[in-house]
Amino acid sequence: MNTRIIIFLHLVFVLPALVNGQTTAQVIPKPQKMELAQGVFKITPATSILSQKELLTSAKQLKGYLEPALGYDLAVNPKSGKKNVINLKLDKSLVQLGEEGYKLGITPDNITLAAFSEKGIFWGIQTLRQLLPAPIFREAQVQEISWEIPCLKIEDCPRFKWRGVMLDCSRTFITKEEIKKYLEAMSLFKMNVLHMHLTDDQGWRLEIKKYPELSSISSRFHESFKEPKEYEGFYSQDDIRELIKFAAQRNIMIVPEIEMPGHTTEVFAAFPQLSCKGDTNKIHPWTKGYGVHNEVFCAGNEQTFEFLQNVLNEVSALFPSEYIHIGGDEAPKMHWKACPKCQKRMADEGLKDENELQSWFVKRIEKYLNSKGKKLIGWDEIMEGGLSKSATVMYWRGWVKDVPQKVAALGNNIIMTPTSHCYFDYTYEKISTERVYSFNPVPPGFDEKFVEKVLGVQANFWSHLDRTPPRIDRQLFPRLLALAEVAWTNNDKKDWNDFKVRLQSKLKSLEILGISYTIGNY
Repeated sequence: MNTRIIIFLHLVFVLPALVNGQTTAQVIPKPQKMELAQGVFKITPATSILSQKELLTSAKQLKGYLEPALGYDLAVNPKSGKKNVINLKLDKSLVQLGEEGYKLGITPDNITLAAFSEKGIFWGIQTLRQLLPAPIFREAQVQEISWEIPCLKIEDCPRFKWRGVMLDCSRTFITKEEIKKYLEAMSLFKMNVLHMHLTDDQGWRLEIKKYPELSSISSRFHESFKEPKEYEGFYSQDDIRELIKFAAQRNIMIVPEIEMPGHTTEVFAAFPQLSCKGDTNKIHPWTKGYGVHNEVFCAGNEQTFEFLQNVLNEVSALFPSEYIHIGGDEAPKMHWKACPKCQKRMADEGLKDENELQSWFVKRIEKYLNSKGKKLIGWDEIMEGGLSKSATVMYWRGWVKDVPQKVAALGNNIIMTPTSHCYFDYTYEKISTERVYSFNPVPPGFDEKFVEKVLGVQANFWSHLDRTPPRIDRQLFPRLLALAEVAWTNNDKKDWNDFKVRLQSKLKSLEILGISYTIGNY
């Protein structure tokens, strides 16, 4: 590494930025409270990591981050040494910071990272990583850098508990390796939920052992469309276990989505008897067929529920997430109106219209999920016809302005992901990084007594137009970093001009991860 690059890295990653007369450390998302001090802590071969027994895994994780870049070993829990140490400790007095909050103190002699729980320690480690003079990852090697960290005090905790990203793996299959890349970036910026959209009209992407046809037939585009093979495929259950473990090591929960009652024509390619009309569908790329199909699961057919319950048995056993997403959006009712089985179901259950039939469908599935110890999430259409008290609503139709208040008033939790700010398949001209950053997940006029019902915020990426890794990357980044700050940092602490400066310092981290990003168009 030449001298010019070393100087550049020092300027970008070590020195605090001067913004509006205030100095600020280069951290995204911005901590809730931060006070800079004089001096630096220097990591050297004599530096050691101290931890309580309960935090030994965290200590080894920090060691694993640091050593490839440093080029030397750091001792963990040496028998002696009170100076030049990084001290990790649980502190039950920090309960007010919650499960994910932490306190970080850096002096010339020591670094102390304390938290109420191990989750808080993990997020504090991510802040510490960002304060280092160069990006560090397990595979990164950095030489000829003085590993100095500015002295400061931070007290931090997230504004929202749900800080999510939805990846559409159905319309275009996203490889396991690409997902790991995104999980690594998410954890660095304190995002904690990966929502995997695993089924849709364009393909079923999850191995279900009871129904191998979902892998052999429903995961493939019809040959007549001549789609590239890399756009189709499925995850084996071992693949999912591997991703779950990888995510858990980074404090991220993976939430699966199995669409119903609509967006299900890929199922009918293998099991046409589960639709109202019994037609076999050809699976097509999104651009070469209907955007929203009229075919949906037949709500009057008990075979439908036998199939879904068997699928959910395997999904529930596979994913440790407390939540399972069942879709519920864009389900046309025209086939239900004409289906004798569905009309009989409505009569037997005393349902006045097809909206109530969808509500009945969702509640039946929710009851089954609850029996498996899971909670149901659905897109905001699950409100149509009535909503159970325990379902969580993912609000996406940004043009239907009264939904968040109505959901909260009913006592249901809500996750904010409106098309107005959170749809990252949209162009930057329509949703710029600055527009994402401006989003407040608690809308103006939202009743204060219902604020706790807003679990958080999520970016949604639909893979119907941008279908290759570089193009997907550029749709996600740098907008995802803006949303990370929306999700973590209190609204009154945000500053766009300050964020832009900090964002520039994080682009190198994306490059090291092999992530492309959009530049010059925020």
